[in-house]
Amino acid sequence: MSEQTEVSYQKDFPSYCLQRSFELTNVFIPEVELYLRMYSNDYRNYKTMVTRSMRYYWPGNASMVVVLDSENEEDHKLAKGLVETYPYPRICFQAPVDPKVYRGRGHERMQRDYFYPELFASKEYIGYVDTDTLFVTRVTKDLLFEDGKPVIIGFYGRAFCGFWSKISETTATLFKTKEVMRCMSIFPVIIKVQHIVGARKYLEKLHNTTFDELYEKYVVAIDSFAQYNAFCQFIWMFHRDEYKFYFQLIPHTMDGEWHGEKLSPGRQTPEYYEKHVKPEQKIPKARSSLHYRYFHDWPNPVTYRRTLMSGLCYSGGFEICKEKCNFFNKTALQVEMFIFDFNDWTWDKRCMEAQKRHYASVQKEPNDTLRSAIQLGCDEIDSLTI
Repeated sequence: MSEQTEVSYQKDFPSYCLQRSFELTNVFIPEVELYLRMYSNDYRNYKTMVTRSMRYYWPGNASMVVVLDSENEEDHKLAKGLVETYPYPRICFQAPVDPKVYRGRGHERMQRDYFYPELFASKEYIGYVDTDTLFVTRVTKDLLFEDGKPVIIGFYGRAFCGFWSKISETTATLFKTKEVMRCMSIFPVIIKVQHIVGARKYLEKLHNTTFDELYEKYVVAIDSFAQYNAFCQFIWMFHRDEYKFYFQLIPHTMDGEWHGEKLSPGRQTPEYYEKHVKPEQKIPKARSSLHYRYFHDWPNPVTYRRTLMSGLCYSGGFEICKEKCNFFNKTALQVEMFIFDFNDWTWDKRCMEAQKRHYASVQKEPNDTLRSAIQLGCDEIDSLTI
């Protein structure tokens, strides 16, 4: 794209944000702003997964920004309704760039745009979520932060499939060192805004080029990339002590054995994790949500309702509306907190300890607030569709 054409794109469809007519109060974890990049065709997922599950599981209000396409007329129509309905997000529009940078595909455009959070972020931390994020348990602060540091859960071990093996190689090519973890592994992905900006500038300097040129050359051409892996690679390399890292082993078998022949050539070796990852960083940590389109039996409506209901039952629903919780066993593991993108942590028996710690924290929430959320889910669950 010529400089003149680039200016024309920005002039015709600039980046900007709508002004909300009110200020949110009672914001849970006000230092974090949830960030969702979407377009109008994603609205159904946004409504049935993100917002619906937040009503049951996110305490108080959420600081949230939804970023839409500046040039898309349907996105502008959608924005008018989004800003006035739960969770009352700020609405921003991102200017387009030359389609060749992202091969004219929305997914690649989204990944590229995630590297520019400073255009719209209003908080110190940004919490990335996707439109198919489904919260499955009451969100507590210690699910998201420990010792004042954002929690990051990353996968290591074998590649789940050839696609993710290639992504590891792309990360290694971009950073000129092997990938440490796969970070499409937790939502929200909470990272300091300045660290995302730092990652972008670091890659520009490392390759002596602009970010869009780098993106087009390595990401679009290779066709295998995950922005979250790149973010986690950068913060592990340069800001490791500012985050609380957990590493989930993806074993070849369910007994936790790591078969080296499945190792991606772009991923660090088993010896690296023995040397650089502490034992306490390898214990299970409960998650607040699923990447639901990559959960079993999606989009079966019965499974959907049971998945939404599970965390409400474990939070107190066994007593409040036990007839809705008959499908669950009060003493069993809530597996939804330990599975992400088909990667199962439940082979590690310490998951139950993590679950007990989490629900002990849930019970510290004011009883009337928690009870109201559970009752809301109990009343609505049978009528929900996806």
